[in-house]
Amino acid sequence: MSGTEQERGREELVSGLSTRFVELRRRAGMTQQGVADAMGKSRAGKMPAGRLERGGVQSASLLTVAEYLRAVRAGFGDLKDVLDRYTSLPILEPARKLAEAAPLPRLSSGGLNLECVQRRAAAFQEKRELRSRTPDTDHELEVLRVRRRAGYWVLRRVFEYYLHSGLDTGGIPATSGFRRSMAAYGRRVFNAYFRTRGKKEPKRAERLARLREWTEKHHFDRTLAEYMELVASLAFEDMREHDELDWMPPPDEAFAIMAVKPKHRVVTDAQMCLAEWWEVANRYNNATQAVYARAHKAATDAVAAVHCDARTAFRYVLAVNRATNIASFTAPDTRERRRSVAYFNATDWPPDIDRTLLARALAVALEVWDSGRPALPPSPGPKPL
Repeated sequence: MSGTEQERGREELVSGLSTRFVELRRRAGMTQQGVADAMGKSRAGKMPAGRLERGGVQSASLLTVAEYLRAVRAGFGDLKDVLDRYTSLPILEPARKLAEAAPLPRLSSGGLNLECVQRRAAAFQEKRELRSRTPDTDHELEVLRVRRRAGYWVLRRVFEYYLHSGLDTGGIPATSGFRRSMAAYGRRVFNAYFRTRGKKEPKRAERLARLREWTEKHHFDRTLAEYMELVASLAFEDMREHDELDWMPPPDEAFAIMAVKPKHRVVTDAQMCLAEWWEVANRYNNATQAVYARAHKAATDAVAAVHCDARTAFRYVLAVNRATNIASFTAPDTRERRRSVAYFNATDWPPDIDRTLLARALAVALEVWDSGRPALPPSPGPKPL
């Protein structure tokens, strides 16, 4: 049976069902609106019944057909003869199966023998199966593919350190707005080098030219672009010299790498900038706490010679803490420092508090803090991609 005959049979089935629907409705003495009301779809007007009777059975659900038959007091048995005519048609067999089922052609006299032809046919079939293997059906190919992709991500991880070192060597501060753009362009260049290694190396110049056009289109600084191309090329050449470009991790490590989301597989230059900043910030905090402790001790020693009761001693401790906080939270020769010192001196202290000792404690705290105050760390670098 050809495809044209099968299509003609399908058209006859739709036409026969449409005609039978009209006959069943008229036999029940109903209109299309009445059928719609009985189906519970009165809002749609004549559309449900009209679609079925105009050939819409192709897109109608089995439930819609059942509701139509119930509305006209009919059953699927009334459609049996129409359906049987269609289901009795022969099935179309694919030409591919017929070709595979066809016997081998006979050899003419003087040609190769049958055994040789069969061996060649078997070898050709084996080659075709090898070419058509997919990772889903061949575990070895799947493992090889995963290892190759994981090896690329390991190279990317190594390249990020080259990139970070190159940006630092070029004097690009972590707080600059174009460091992130430069890092992104460096990754593009390295990817172009990596994708054009081996036999594809003649295409490298074309890909690099497209990248330069991209930099001109986005008004990227030409000098910075050339510098990043140099960094990427040096990193690529160093990896090639050490035979790292085609390295693949063991299967277990490869599957572990690919199981992680791509944004977490590599420590980027931005993340390294943040890590370095946090390290500097921690050193700054430790140094600040050490200077604060020295200033607090100096202010405490300034009032330690006073012999008083416990209540007065506690007031001296509060005054020393306040003096140390003024020193640590205000910068020298600023309006905030002068205002805080004035408020401290104008405080209405109790009569048993020696104002001279408090002024001395404040002066000592300010002197110790200002002489040992650590420098502020730079602001953090760009956020990770």
